[in-house]
Amino acid sequence: MEMQWRHRSKRGGAIKQEGEDWLSRLPDDILHSILRGLPLKHAARTSALSRRWARTWLRALASSRALDFTDRDFARGQQASSRAAAAAAATVSCCLRLHAEHGAPLDVFRVALMSPAPGTFERDVVAWVASAVARGAREVEVDLTRPPTKGGAVDETAALVELPGDLFVATNSLARLALGGFSLRAVPGGAAAGLAGLRSLSLSHADVADEAVRDVVSSCRALEHLSLRSCGLLRSVRIAGAATLRALEIVRCPAVRELRVTAPALESFAFHGDTVGDTVYWDGYGDPYSAVDLGSTPALRDAYLSHIGFDDDVNAYQDREYVYSNFLSCVAHARALTLCSVGLLHLWAQLGYDEGVEIDMTNIQELQLLLSSEGEGDDLQSFASFFQINPLPLLDRLFVNLPSDTTDASDAAAALAGEVVDDSRMVIPYIDFVLDHLSFIKLVNFRGTRFELQLLAFLLKRAPALEKLVLVTVGEEGRAPVDEHIIQGWVSVMQKASPEAQLTVCRSSEDRSQNPVHTRFYHVLEE
Repeated sequence: MEMQWRHRSKRGGAIKQEGEDWLSRLPDDILHSILRGLPLKHAARTSALSRRWARTWLRALASSRALDFTDRDFARGQQASSRAAAAAAATVSCCLRLHAEHGAPLDVFRVALMSPAPGTFERDVVAWVASAVARGAREVEVDLTRPPTKGGAVDETAALVELPGDLFVATNSLARLALGGFSLRAVPGGAAAGLAGLRSLSLSHADVADEAVRDVVSSCRALEHLSLRSCGLLRSVRIAGAATLRALEIVRCPAVRELRVTAPALESFAFHGDTVGDTVYWDGYGDPYSAVDLGSTPALRDAYLSHIGFDDDVNAYQDREYVYSNFLSCVAHARALTLCSVGLLHLWAQLGYDEGVEIDMTNIQELQLLLSSEGEGDDLQSFASFFQINPLPLLDRLFVNLPSDTTDASDAAAALAGEVVDDSRMVIPYIDFVLDHLSFIKLVNFRGTRFELQLLAFLLKRAPALEKLVLVTVGEEGRAPVDEHIIQGWVSVMQKASPEAQLTVCRSSEDRSQNPVHTRFYHVLEE
């Protein structure tokens, strides 16, 4: 007979009838499949339901092939105190022990831990990595996030966890290894047989030198993806014989001054840092050569090249313009390319003493430009001269990411109220080119400033095949700072090479149009 119970409502004394907890009567295999799909925090909370649920979630955990402690709430709870961080570390150790005791295979181990002080639970972390590798895990990701400073920056002076030299000597099943906040000084390079099967290697905030990267990568004969982030000791990145490497990412490594890569299968390349090479190198015959050489990369599909926040003084080094044009030439044959305003200024500065180096960009179908500032004449001049010097016959999609921290948009709109009609004042008269194939333009963070309207008028005059123009406005407390009808009025009086082009004005949350290949901007501090 089904058991039921009744209780009285506090308001009217009505009787409410509730049935039995049918969820608890489900078979164990179904409950296990449900719990394995939940984040660890939510699965653990089911212990409060009954004694059976407490046993069930632990058995589900022990039988899972993946242990993932990267849940955002799990990481956020560690910030409260040293005790909270220690409790989180104890949870990881306990779960690993239970899993090992059950004897289930372990394929994936991920953990993100915020160390409150140097040396905290260092032995535990090393033991986790060693245990996961020894038990045959194919994917190991351990991120020891440094505590943020008052300004929001990461504390680079905090001690790193040093991995023992014998950790990767034995053969293992590793295919993906991602380490953040570690020192790899003791890890051997060519002798690391355990890295031979790696397909993906990511190092961030790591104490790793040039030779170590070169030797470790040479051991990874099947490596397809390499990511180096915030590795402050790197100065010369040399990667030779990487026949299988398809994606290379070098981000926020400020000391890198030389980049030489042999990766004929490379498909994706991302670089965010200083313009490589403070000076031009000279060979034995007195001829200059650049510090950047990516070799032949016929399969290159997309490239991201940004220096925002690293090199804002274009005139600091007289040879940098040459260096930058060479760097850009190495990736300009990609179909999708992202550049920044710092790079455009470098190219434009070269015109002051040279005719300019024409870079072959005939393959580019998508171009994204990241602007770090606006309002200066040089910004628009460098933007325009880039298109003048480098023909883009196949360019189909243009994305412009405008800076979001400009002057108040309402003030800018009011100041331009009487100027927009005469759009001849908003273009550069001697720039003469046509973007014959361009069908889509999207400007993000649009506020309606003088610079933005000049830029927009400049593009509309030179895009006869334009089909759609999207202006994504900057939202403020859920509202667009400039009314959609005002923006449409501005655009309507501008001279257009394609009068039938469709205009869409929307906030970011309303934008349903196509996005560029690169949607992560490395100059924005990641939370």
